[in-house]
Amino acid sequence: MNTLTNAPERCPLNATFELTVRCNLKCKMCLFRHDDKENAEIIRNELTAEQWAGFAREAAEMGTVGVLITGGEPLLRPDFCEIYESIYRQGFMISLYTNATLVTPEIMELLRKYPPHKIGISIYGASPETYHKVCGNAAAFEKMLEGSRLLCTLPSVTEFRTTIIKDNFCDSRAIEKLVKENFGERHSVTQTRMVMKAVRGACADVESCRLSPQDNVKLSLQKSIDILRERIGDGFDENNVRIRQENLKKNADCSSAVNHRLSLFGCSGGMTAFAVTWEGKLQACQTLGAFSTDAVELGLKKAWETFPLSVKLPEPNKKCLNCEMSDLCQSCYALRYAETGNLEDCPEYACRDCEVMKSFCL
Repeated sequence: MNTLTNAPERCPLNATFELTVRCNLKCKMCLFRHDDKENAEIIRNELTAEQWAGFAREAAEMGTVGVLITGGEPLLRPDFCEIYESIYRQGFMISLYTNATLVTPEIMELLRKYPPHKIGISIYGASPETYHKVCGNAAAFEKMLEGSRLLCTLPSVTEFRTTIIKDNFCDSRAIEKLVKENFGERHSVTQTRMVMKAVRGACADVESCRLSPQDNVKLSLQKSIDILRERIGDGFDENNVRIRQENLKKNADCSSAVNHRLSLFGCSGGMTAFAVTWEGKLQACQTLGAFSTDAVELGLKKAWETFPLSVKLPEPNKKCLNCEMSDLCQSCYALRYAETGNLEDCPEYACRDCEVMKSFCL
């Protein structure tokens, strides 16, 4: 129930539970992983299994339907099974995101008994060599394959996910091939479109490893072409592919720069979705840490109800409002904040990405 006057109706349908920001891998582009030197302090401040169980009960009472369990790497927690079962027993549609390198017999026994609706498996290369470059751990490649094979025996929807940076750029197609050969033709790989800077104190130097806007756009377009070729077959003519643009400025209420007038941030964040961080802060999403309420102190329900009071947005950026590339722009408040440190500046990387994308558009 919405308790704020003159605010759009809000309903917390989907939740993200970030069990930890620790990880057993050291991926160069990770948005959330902190330096290992901070792990002892992080462990002291992570929510307990009992606290996560309490949040799950509150979320169920609030009407939450879907819960994403993620990290960091959630399987790294020694009490993962206890936390997972307590969340599952509340009747949610559960999604689990994991790098699949820490799948144990105990975890598989639990997941067979209580299978998640969906499993998102992160895959960062097609060889041990690439895993060494990207994640700092060559042995993790075989562990990922072994864990993925086990997870694929569950009745869950399995999705493979990757982030392409300079170190695995040459593996982008090989990753797709690896997944299909090992786990079946029905499996595809979802590729992150825009790699933003690390957030909330994470240690990754994303600028040094992410693709240039030119390579990023080429990779994205090539992915689309590969999908078309796969579905259409030999009759596909790459030269006949034309990217058509629609003028979204006619629908200004859909613009990410002004949509907060209809919602909070121009998206589902804080409206039908929320995230609870590893230390118990309720946010609109896992990446936008500019605004939060303390779910430990207030309780989850009160933290959700009062969250909009923490949101103070600047006036829409006039440059962005009048930009002729607004229909191509990938920028949102979370990306702006991560890239520039505030909510109103234009993120240079996203702007350059738009310019390159426009150059490919006819």
